[in-house]
Amino acid sequence: MSDTGERTDRPAPARRILHPRHPKHLWHLLLAVFVLILSALPLRGNTVGTVEREIFEFVNQWPEAFYGVVWTIMQFGNILAVPATAAIAAAFRRIRLALDLLVAGTAAWLLAQAVKGAVDRGRPGDLLDEVVMRGEPAVGYGYVSGHSAVAVALATVSSHYVGPVGRALVWTAAAIVCIGRMYVGAHLPLDVLGGAAMGWAIGAVVHIALGAPHQDQSRRRETSGSTG
Repeated sequence: MSDTGERTDRPAPARRILHPRHPKHLWHLLLAVFVLILSALPLRGNTVGTVEREIFEFVNQWPEAFYGVVWTIMQFGNILAVPATAAIAAAFRRIRLALDLLVAGTAAWLLAQAVKGAVDRGRPGDLLDEVVMRGEPAVGYGYVSGHSAVAVALATVSSHYVGPVGRALVWTAAAIVCIGRMYVGAHLPLDVLGGAAMGWAIGAVVHIALGAPHQDQSRRRETSGSTG
């Protein structure tokens, strides 16, 4: 309503489809690719180095009492976690977050499967003696860990949409997934490191391509600037 009593209709501001890009994500991508390459360099056929073996054995021999909690959190790296987390985000009207989760998680899983076939590295039970196997034995090749790739990809993209507590939770879950894959006897340390680096790289690519909100934005501001 104007001062003269006439109604003034102003168009609502258009919602942004894309979030701003941040130069730091390019550096994240470069660092993640560097770590991925470093994790692949020591691979020599189906041999396991002394340091890698000792790290694996240290984690793999943790008490059985941890298994229930570790197994539950480890599902954050399951491929089914991708549509599940996206659906939860969509239910809370976080449409851009849901899109990022779907793209990053699916890409991480697919790329991990491609690398497994190309590298052709066995799993701990194939390469080491006296491996403690917990739960259903993993099948297929070991490098890279698909669970680690998916979990870190989901954590990378979601960390820009949640507050400090949420970021701590998703990154803690991703770390437990990575460690848990060694604990249950499914992957060796280099498998996990390579998968985590791959997931981080894919998350960075999603942020570079689609943008990401600033981490210090409130949930209300981020929601009003999204497509949902």
